[in-house]
Amino acid sequence: METESKGAFISELPTEIQEILKNIDFPVKRNDIIEQARKSGAIPDILRGLGMLPDKEYNSAEDVAGELHKIYIGVPV
Repeated sequence: METESKGAFISELPTEIQEILKNIDFPVKRNDIIEQARKSGAIPDILRGLGMLPDKEYNSAEDVAGELHKIYIGVPV
């Protein structure tokens, strides 16, 4: 069930982040995601958001989307 909800978070992300995540080979660390975003010409707001990700290894775009959801929306009670 958790994977299904994480997958739904991807469609809620800004299109620019969705495109960045599509072009990443997972697993990947936060700094690699940020570097890919820079190479893609991401705007500062996107880079700032990605910089708030916990510094860990991500196994999929869904993992990243789930963490971004927690950052922007919060953890459901």
